[in-house]
Amino acid sequence: MTMRAAKEKLSPHLSGSGISGIILVHPYFWSKTPVDDKDTTDVTTRSRSETLWRIASPNSKDGVDDPFINVVQAESVDISGLGCRKVLVMVAELDLLVRQDWCYAAKLERSGWKGEVEVMETEGEKHVFHLKNPDTEKAHELVKKFASFIKG
Repeated sequence: MTMRAAKEKLSPHLSGSGISGIILVHPYFWSKTPVDDKDTTDVTTRSRSETLWRIASPNSKDGVDDPFINVVQAESVDISGLGCRKVLVMVAELDLLVRQDWCYAAKLERSGWKGEVEVMETEGEKHVFHLKNPDTEKAHELVKKFASFIKG
């Protein structure tokens, strides 16, 4: 969305895209091959993620190597024009997607993008833990960081 906003200028009276920042909470990035040596190589787990993507995007001819989900490894995805000044990537240590999410932040930093990227990792938690257990201390910490980022 912020890539498109940067290209299309949401409003002529705004400078840039008009978006100051974005928050990615446990983003769903994936690829056919592991992004690094810490990413899961378990065939069953990887297959399950591929099946979920086929359900979400049945017309994708590239499967999980579609640039919409394989933002990290897809060479066709240039994120240097991200239309905001700051990005917060929230990851959960035990999330299957954690390596993809860390690698997204690293790709953004290397891309030449002129903004600031921050990663918040919650230790000992899985994907979207804050939705499943919203009354825990770690869920409250996530929400506080989310609010703090918005306040600037």
